[in-house]
Amino acid sequence: MEYNKGLFAWIRKTSFTKFFVAWLIAVFAFSIIYWLASPLNSLILNNEPLMLSVTGLFRSMFASLLVGTIFGFGKLVFNGLIAVVVYIQLIFSIIILLILVDKIIQKYVMPHYHNTHHHDKKVHTMVLMMSIFRQDIDRIMHEFRTKKRTHISIKEIEAIIDGLYVVFLDIEKIFSLKNIERHKIRNMQYFILSENVEASLEKLHEFIEFAIKHDIEWKDKSTEFWIRYILETAEKIVTNMEDFHLKNPKNIIAIENIRDYADKINQRI
Repeated sequence: MEYNKGLFAWIRKTSFTKFFVAWLIAVFAFSIIYWLASPLNSLILNNEPLMLSVTGLFRSMFASLLVGTIFGFGKLVFNGLIAVVVYIQLIFSIIILLILVDKIIQKYVMPHYHNTHHHDKKVHTMVLMMSIFRQDIDRIMHEFRTKKRTHISIKEIEAIIDGLYVVFLDIEKIFSLKNIERHKIRNMQYFILSENVEASLEKLHEFIEFAIKHDIEWKDKSTEFWIRYILETAEKIVTNMEDFHLKNPKNIIAIENIRDYADKINQRI
């Protein structure tokens, strides 16, 4: 059976209001049954049997409401055929209430969970990409220091730097004022990303200094192009962070360090 067919699909499509109205109608209908069956003295509420009277009608409604809400079920004493009716209402009420609870969760809880999970996943991916960038830089420098390699190609450097630009661009977009979900980003996520942006620029600066020291050809028009874009994007990131009015001292320090490393890198290009 396809997902869009069958009972569960119908439940999903049917509104909360319709199920709630069905529950109210059921409470009223069962109260009439209890009221009409009151001469049998088979349903007792608060130690008093229900009566076939106006007062008895209201007490029958109250009894039905107790069964309908489940929690007041224990206040009733019943026997005979009316017990079957009470259990039918109880089962019906449990099913309807579970559906109503599910619809409340789907409407109010799950969207918040999905948004939070989505941002967590996105932040994790960005942090992972920046970590890979730093690891690649460390690997290249280690291999060069240990003489496992004597040459680093411009193309390899460009590929690594290009990857950093891509992730910086994603970070700039998520922090941008144009991002309507920006307010959902938590302070800790701001800190994690700003800390990793700082660490990545520090690593890029370290590599440039390493390349200059060891006479490694690292700069051409292409790499210079990507580095300038990285620095421009980094400035947009910290500007957007400042617009968020971050009060965490660690975030403020990270922003200052990002600008400091950006200036140092800019001096080398």
